[in-house]
Amino acid sequence: MDLQAVQTELEGCQLTLEISEDVGRFGSWHVDARSNTVKWSDYIFDMHERRHSLGHPLLENAIHYYHPDDRPMVQEAVSRALDEGADFEFRARILTENGNDLPVLARGTCQIGGDGEVLGIFGCFVDLSTPEERKLK
Repeated sequence: MDLQAVQTELEGCQLTLEISEDVGRFGSWHVDARSNTVKWSDYIFDMHERRHSLGHPLLENAIHYYHPDDRPMVQEAVSRALDEGADFEFRARILTENGNDLPVLARGTCQIGGDGEVLGIFGCFVDLSTPEERKLK
């Protein structure tokens, strides 16, 4: 397979993922353990009502989007993942840039290097809001 064919296939996979995220009301994210940055898919930006021009947030700033009552649980789950390689799943609320409260299901799976070191976390959010709640926004 030549480079052009690989590029075309990669672009097709990316488009399929973007369409799936929009229809399924979910988005993907990745935490880089070394840089402490979180890379969000376009749908995650949309869920958080965050402008793309602000760029990807640092992990600390991403956690700050959670409702204050949910942050300790989220912080503990993420810390255990980065320290021990423990995967997680939880329901929580995020507060968007526009002040909306959005219920989400978050799932994270650790990326482990050959030496057992946690390199990062791959994860997704599922928007749990109802159609009626979305109409109010």
